[in-house]
Amino acid sequence: MSGYGEPDWVNPQQSSTVVAEANVGESVTAAQAPDASSAEKGSGGKGGCVLSLLSIMNMGLAGMMTTLGVLTLIEVHRSGLSGLSEPFLASYMIMFAILLFLYELMWWSPFPSMNKSMRKNFGFMYGLRGKGLYIIFVAFLCFGLGKDASVKELNYATGAAFLAGGLLHYFVICFHPDLAMKYQAPSAGILSEGQSSDQDNVV
Repeated sequence: MSGYGEPDWVNPQQSSTVVAEANVGESVTAAQAPDASSAEKGSGGKGGCVLSLLSIMNMGLAGMMTTLGVLTLIEVHRSGLSGLSEPFLASYMIMFAILLFLYELMWWSPFPSMNKSMRKNFGFMYGLRGKGLYIIFVAFLCFGLGKDASVKELNYATGAAFLAGGLLHYFVICFHPDLAMKYQAPSAGILSEGQSSDQDNVV
């Protein structure tokens, strides 16, 4: 049970205990919960490959937006500050891109303390649906600059790429729910002692 003042999803219960056979009769036994080996077998193959490619794509998108934000700030510094909207949006682009990159980095490699902090403050990232909405939202930051963007080509390319990436997440959710069900959010630092964190992702 989560502590006082903490939502339930901060401490997800991911039981990996195998249910022992119940001695209730000669031909009746209790069902066994899937163990780690069976979970790995079910989550590998095509599903694991698709989800891994989505993660790599998101890291590429984050790098693309960070580049756009930095170049925008450089151009604003060179041409002089004519307004606050452009550097303000560019700064937010960099922060949102770093947030996305850090989440995907934790999906590949555990960072317990950072994962616990991010899950408390950015819990919407810990699922394909919330992450897809987040990526679509960030895409409109690029479109918000519009004609005022200092780096127009990269600005529109980044916005289109983020929008396509967010829609791709929803394509997987709607048309391939079996793949979406295999998605495992990072859990390092969140599981209670004695629980295994070997199934943080499907890789």
